[in-house]
Amino acid sequence: MEAITIPHVRIPSINVGGICLPGIGTPGSVGKKGLVWPAGMKEHIKAIYDPKKQGMTNFDVIEAYTEDFKKWNNSPEKYTGSLTSNSLAFTNVLQTTALIYSSTKPYDFKVLITGLQEGQHIKFGFDYGETILEADKNGVYTIEWKEGLRSYGIYTNFVGDCNITITQLPTSILKDLSGNGNHAYLYGGKGKLNSGMGVYNYVFDNGSNISKIEVSRNKYHVYVNQTAVNGNLKYKVINNPNIEGLVFEIIEKDIEGKVLSYNGAPVTNDIVDFKPRDNAYTIELRVRNDNIDTSVKKYLGVQLLPNAYPDQLCYDGKMYAVCYGFPILTDYTVMAERTWFEKEEYSAFISNSLGGMEDPSNGAFSVELKSLNSFTTISFGSMTSIGIPEKGITYQTKQSYNGNSINVGTKESNDILILGSRYFYKNNNTPGNTWTGCHGTIIVADRSFTEEEINWLKDNWKKI
Repeated sequence: MEAITIPHVRIPSINVGGICLPGIGTPGSVGKKGLVWPAGMKEHIKAIYDPKKQGMTNFDVIEAYTEDFKKWNNSPEKYTGSLTSNSLAFTNVLQTTALIYSSTKPYDFKVLITGLQEGQHIKFGFDYGETILEADKNGVYTIEWKEGLRSYGIYTNFVGDCNITITQLPTSILKDLSGNGNHAYLYGGKGKLNSGMGVYNYVFDNGSNISKIEVSRNKYHVYVNQTAVNGNLKYKVINNPNIEGLVFEIIEKDIEGKVLSYNGAPVTNDIVDFKPRDNAYTIELRVRNDNIDTSVKKYLGVQLLPNAYPDQLCYDGKMYAVCYGFPILTDYTVMAERTWFEKEEYSAFISNSLGGMEDPSNGAFSVELKSLNSFTTISFGSMTSIGIPEKGITYQTKQSYNGNSINVGTKESNDILILGSRYFYKNNNTPGNTWTGCHGTIIVADRSFTEEEINWLKDNWKKI
């Protein structure tokens, strides 16, 4: 399209604070993908999570940390408290020199600091020289260490009683694609089976989805025996030694153990999606070849692939995600594509609620809360009964759940967003009962979208 010059007309620019998504235009404009956002919508979106567009893999889901504090030099004579691999907690400080320190430059990391009172500061750097960062209030801080310091430590500006915890945040992050930086930190993810990207229908080798089979006695060993049928089996063979005549067998048996079929096929590098017979009760996997040269060891890897919800982030009842410092809300819209698996009591899909007697607020929302054999939803502390959540896209605004009116209370919003639990306990950085299910895109906004705007989002869901 050729540019058009309009004389004597000055068109003001629109600054939405870097909220634009890659490939999506500003509100009311055309982006690279041709999506036109209705004016007045997009600037109200505070977070967009999309594991597929983020390009998440099972590796990205695993809870991990850049530094192990227990490998640092610890000075327990300087404080009263406790040290773990990723946290330092103390209730009394005896010296203002480094409580823990590393003699070599650490990797950069983020920390959550809680318990600071007025006048209490936490410092990072060389305690007899340069301070890299000084924190005087609770919150999340990024520590970017500089080269050339004699040592790298954590110390304070005070001595005396306190109740401070410094917790390193994991590198596993569900990124906020809105540009607002409201990333959610993933805890408890294992990166395989039902805690990661996609759901596996089978669990082999004590929970591992990759198994190596060693060649011995001129044949490959049996991979796994008599596994109960649980949907389609999807796998690929890796590290294929390209041995002529090598066959991968899937053996189906009925409930009495009678063999129904041998589904043998030459080993290739192709992805195989095998559907068991309707009357199959168990399946068995084997690799067969009777003429293998064992003078050199060879290994064959069999990698199971997710064949249910392959592009969605899946929570196994132990994983959850937390965004710290989320904007305080007086109104909201939460919209997501999600699926419940097991209906665990007192779990919720997504919430802004804090738990514990010290945090009595019920927050702005708890979306789809399972409790006492029924489902409810919460808006600013007031509960409303709802039906069993159906698979697909769901939404909740301040006064509506999927188009049905809900009660609105008078509680206040909190500065956290937790995915996969009803509550988050700030005092010990832990969740309440956790959720079992999976989700794709999640949108959180700071106002209630209209019915027309909700319908527009549904119509353009795959383009967002």
